[in-house]
Amino acid sequence: MNKLLSKTGCFIKKNVATILTGIGTAGVVITAVSAIKATPKALYSIEEAEKEKGDKLSNKEKIITTTHIYLPTIIIGVSTIACILGANILNKKQQASLISAYALLQKSYTEYRDKVNEMYGDDAIVDKEMAKDIYRDTKPEVSSEEKSLFYDMFSKRYFESNKVDVIAAEYHFNRNFTLRGYATLNELYEFLGVDKIDGGDSIGWSIDAGLAFYGYSWVDFEHDFVTTDDGMEVCLISMPFAPTSDYLDSWL
Repeated sequence: MNKLLSKTGCFIKKNVATILTGIGTAGVVITAVSAIKATPKALYSIEEAEKEKGDKLSNKEKIITTTHIYLPTIIIGVSTIACILGANILNKKQQASLISAYALLQKSYTEYRDKVNEMYGDDAIVDKEMAKDIYRDTKPEVSSEEKSLFYDMFSKRYFESNKVDVIAAEYHFNRNFTLRGYATLNELYEFLGVDKIDGGDSIGWSIDAGLAFYGYSWVDFEHDFVTTDDGMEVCLISMPFAPTSDYLDSWL
């Protein structure tokens, strides 16, 4: 039961903007239907009130007379607006995060270009062959797909690979994670074919910690393709659930 609740919470957390947008869209329709149904009742109430008064009702009196009839419509409408605004705020936060990530990527890419210029001269054009000399952490070729430049947001470094190999590495890493119940960050880098990092063996993910504290049962990876100022396409790899040092605490 706890695992089910944790998985549900994780799903909601990851898709809350989409959920709010869906609710808001449905709310617009429901608000309109509710208003249509309430209008005949409101007109009848106004008519009865005017008969009782013997005169036409003022606008204020009409509002007072019909407020209770339109109250459900008002509540649905306000809730719909709240959902739409909430989804918009969340989407703006996600866009801001991506913009920040791009800024960080651009800074790192500038450093990358500086290394190229240092090794090949100021007029050198960055290409994939040069990347092999600058970055020693490339994965041995597995598939025949053309290689591309990737950027790991966590370790803040570039590496060369292709989409097929990267997705395969993420899959096999998650397979080990699921079968064993935990996995380290450096294990992920081994699958990607890049150098391990200091401290990478002491941080990671576990199913127990994910379900109990962090809301994950699978290590997700997000891929965003961006283009640098000089036209180089880079795949930005990020992790919605970053590795932690307490990932094995619940096992001890």
